[in-house]
Amino acid sequence: MILYTMMPEELIFPLESSTYNSQKVVTHNGVPLLVEKLEGPECRVLRVMSSDPNHYMNDAYMPGTKITLT
Repeated sequence: MILYTMMPEELIFPLESSTYNSQKVVTHNGVPLLVEKLEGPECRVLRVMSSDPNHYMNDAYMPGTKITLT
């Protein structure tokens, strides 16, 4: 079956709710980020939620990067 749509895959084929329980939107150094909680204060960046294009160019917030929340 081929499905032609502009809808994101997550809306058509939702993941289990346990996947979303570990995700959180945080602001790190003024940049809003969607992160996945790891152990302790450590998180992995999943998505940059900012409207500022310069935030997307910063390698410190590249998806997959680990950051420490204070």
